[in-house]
Amino acid sequence: MTDPLLSARGVTAVRGRRTILDRVAFHVLPHEILGVIGPNGAGKTTLFECIAGLQPVSFGLIDGAGPRQLFYVPDAIRPWPDQTVRWTLEVTADVYGVNVDDALVAQLDLARLQTQFVRSLSKGEVKRLNIALGLVTPQPMLFLDEPFDGLDLRQTRAVMELLRATVDRGRTLVLSIHQLADAARICDRLLLLHDGRAVAEGTLAELRDVACLPGADIEEVFLALT
Repeated sequence: MTDPLLSARGVTAVRGRRTILDRVAFHVLPHEILGVIGPNGAGKTTLFECIAGLQPVSFGLIDGAGPRQLFYVPDAIRPWPDQTVRWTLEVTADVYGVNVDDALVAQLDLARLQTQFVRSLSKGEVKRLNIALGLVTPQPMLFLDEPFDGLDLRQTRAVMELLRATVDRGRTLVLSIHQLADAARICDRLLLLHDGRAVAEGTLAELRDVACLPGADIEEVFLALT
């Protein structure tokens, strides 16, 4: 087996009297797209925030996490709302000593928005900006929470192609995805969470084996395991 870039072992997050993550264990392998799927409230965002160091882990270990190893883009954030799109891209690039990739800006259809203030962007526009900010960073692992939320069909396909090309160039992506069809299209492997527990991890074919549903689609597997 290829050595993982990140390993989570028994990760547990307790908030008050509520256990949000319960002994979650999984691996992130080099040069893959790992999709984290699960019902609402399964713990997907909490898991990302624990890995990124934004929330404390009550028990368990996470090996391979840290600011030099990964960059995390949360869902529904609006960075520097009183600055322009171009300023936001450039200041992020400057932090990491890189230049803004104008081809990336064009691919995400941000070129025409560069002089607009971030606060004026629509949901889909700010989502594409946040994806661009994540892709500008140099860390080997990029965690994106709901990267397709707010995008239309054409934009979703374009972003999928861009993310796949990013992996082909050597980066590793971990995506929290609400739409199961999107997860099946873009991800190499899947981590299925339910009630804060890791129910299954692997390719769709491997998840079918866990569910004892050969030939089933991702929705049938999801319903059987949750």
